[in-house]
Amino acid sequence: MGQIILKYSISDKDKAILKVLQNNADITNADLAKQVDLSPSACLTRVKNLKTQKIIRGIYAKLNADRLEFNFHVFIYIRLSNQVKETLSYLEGAVKMNTKVQDCFRMTGDYDYVLRVLLKNTSDLEYFLTHELSRIPDIASIRTEVAMKCVKQNPSIAI
Repeated sequence: MGQIILKYSISDKDKAILKVLQNNADITNADLAKQVDLSPSACLTRVKNLKTQKIIRGIYAKLNADRLEFNFHVFIYIRLSNQVKETLSYLEGAVKMNTKVQDCFRMTGDYDYVLRVLLKNTSDLEYFLTHELSRIPDIASIRTEVAMKCVKQNPSIAI
């Protein structure tokens, strides 16, 4: 039986907290409380509750991929030979374990999955395709497209 997920009602104060944290997750609780007009203890309670409700999934440092020489964004379209649950689970498990895969979406249409992979160069892409991705069983076809330029990349959600 599936897990029942109760909706959490987000107040205006919660939205204000989320907006500030999306822009600066490194902010102190005292500064956050000031910005959203709450006492520090009330603010901390709300942040903890947002984490408990899994609205906040974690606090991360956003690294500059270009400065680390990871500026080769590749979109990889995968078509599977079948849609059996085990095939889907195996591919999803392999993708989740691979640190080069930034995003993975199960799709409708011509392809079953699309991945966004962040690499340093074409040699990394060749290695990834021949030694990592093509070892996954039941992949019928792979199509790759390399991004020429990132016009917009927004990790925030408009609340």
